Amino acid sequence: MKILKLSVVLLTALAMLLTGCTQQVQEPDQDIERTYVCPSGKEVILPPADQLERVVMTSVPLPSIYKLIGGDLDKLVGIHPGSKVDAERSILGKMAPQLLDIESSFMQGFEVNTEELLALKPDVVFFYGAMAQQDQLYDQLGVTSINTKPDVRGDSLEMMLLWVKVLGDVFEIETAIDDIIDYGHQVLDDVKEKTVNLEESEKVKVLTLFRLSEKEIGVSGKGSQGDGWISLTGAKNVAEDLDGTSNVDMEQIYRMNPDVIYIFNNAMPEDLYNNTIKGQDWSKVKAVQDRRVYKIPTGIARWFPPSADAPLMLQWMAQKNYPELFTYDMKVEIKEYYNTYYKYDIADEDIDGILDPVREEVMNRGSGKNY
Repeated sequence: MKILKLSVVLLTALAMLLTGCTQQVQEPDQDIERTYVCPSGKEVILPPADQLERVVMTSVPLPSIYKLIGGDLDKLVGIHPGSKVDAERSILGKMAPQLLDIESSFMQGFEVNTEELLALKPDVVFFYGAMAQQDQLYDQLGVTSINTKPDVRGDSLEMMLLWVKVLGDVFEIETAIDDIIDYGHQVLDDVKEKTVNLEESEKVKVLTLFRLSEKEIGVSGKGSQGDGWISLTGAKNVAEDLDGTSNVDMEQIYRMNPDVIYIFNNAMPEDLYNNTIKGQDWSKVKAVQDRRVYKIPTGIARWFPPSADAPLMLQWMAQKNYPELFTYDMKVEIKEYYNTYYKYDIADEDIDGILDPVREEVMNRGSGKNY
C-alpha cells in the first residue's frame, strides 16, 4: 500500500473540489468562534475544536468515519441506534467498545425525541440531509447542527471522502484527512487506469441485490449505491434501465442474466446456488452457474453503503469483477489499511470473517437506509 504525498497547495485544492466545503475563521478573535460552511451551503458558528466536548451523530456511518480520522470517541454522547447495531455486529465494536454504551434511545429511524436529545446537552449534532425536517428542528432548539449530505448520488466513495473532510474540518484533524483523501483517490485512479479502455463487450455484467426474500427481489438501478460501485469498477449494471432500488421478478432477472451478482441484505450466495428461496429458480442465471455470487463484506461497517472502509470495497469489487486485471491480496490490503488509518492490528481471523462471512454473522444487520 502506498500513500502518495502531495503538496499542501494541491491537497487544499483537491479537498475544496471534493467537498464544496470551506471553513473561515472570523477575525480578529480566532479563539472564540469560527464560521463553518456545510456541504449544503448553510453557515454554522462553531466554537474552537477543543471546546466540542459533547457530540451527537444521527447518521449511521459517521462514528466509523470519526474513528477513521482519529477522532476522540469519548466525546460522543449520542449516536443513531443503527450505529450501535453496526458496532455490535462488526469489528468496530471490538476496536472501540465504548461505542456500545453510548446513548441511542433518543432516536428512532429518522425521528428525534427532542427532550432526550436536549438532555444529552450536545455541543454539535451531525445529521444527514435526507432528514430535511431536522435542519429546522435543531435551529428551533438552539442546537448547533451540521448537515452532512453531499451533492453526490450513488457514489459511496465520494460520499465517504466528503465525510472525512467535514469531520476533519470541524474537529481540525488536518494531517489524517489529507492522507485518507489522497489514498482514496489513489485507489480510484488505479481502478480507473485498468478499466478505462475496456470495450463495451468486455465489460462484466453485474447485478446488485439490495433486498432478497420470498416476497421481493430488490435490485440496484440507476443512481443507486449499487450502480455507483458498479460504475466505479468499470462494469455494466444490468439494471441500469431501472431507477434507484426497484423490485423485479425472476423473468426480468433471466433477461438481465448477469455475469456477477452481489448480495447486500441477509441472504447468502448459497441461497442462490441451492435454490433455497421459495418461488425462485436461480439455476438459469449465468452468475449462479459460474458460481460468481458474492456476499458484500462488513468490516468496520457494512461495505455497501458509504463507510470508512470504502477504498477496500472498491478494491474488493474491482477484483471480483476483473480478477485478471486486479491482483490485490485483500488480506494484505485490509491489514495495512487498518494498521495505517485505524492504528489497529487486525487479527487474521477477523480478516477471514470480513471476506468470508457465515450466515450467523450477517443476520439482522438491517437495510442500511438510515445514513
